[in-house]
Amino acid sequence: MSQELAASVLNQTMSLAGQISGRMQEALDRLDLTGPLANVLWLLRPDAEPLSLRKIAGLLHCDPSNVTLLSTKLEQRGLAERRPHPHDGRVRTLVLTEAGEDVRHRLLGAVMRNSPLAGLTLEEQRQLHGLLAKAIDTA
Repeated sequence: MSQELAASVLNQTMSLAGQISGRMQEALDRLDLTGPLANVLWLLRPDAEPLSLRKIAGLLHCDPSNVTLLSTKLEQRGLAERRPHPHDGRVRTLVLTEAGEDVRHRLLGAVMRNSPLAGLTLEEQRQLHGLLAKAIDTA
């Protein structure tokens, strides 16, 4: 890839991230969430195996102590609770409560409706998903 093309792709990616972030802020305000709390909710899929606190920290690229603080805030709001891992009781996981699943669902809906990617066709979204996954996996 040429230097100019690489710079242009990077610029487009940063512009898209900025647009998504700006549009997401409205939803966060309505749901009374901070960006970091929303990031944790985003990761906690109700249909997937529970994530350990350490795994969450890795996915968010932050210190595990930050995840502990965010977990406490989510627990205080009744949106999540820490539980032992179903296969290894020594590992602590964070699991959404029913209220947390509702807030997560509302967050995802608001972001999807307001995303600049909403204008892409399903096929275009699949192509972009594949390209982004490839870029992330090679990083």
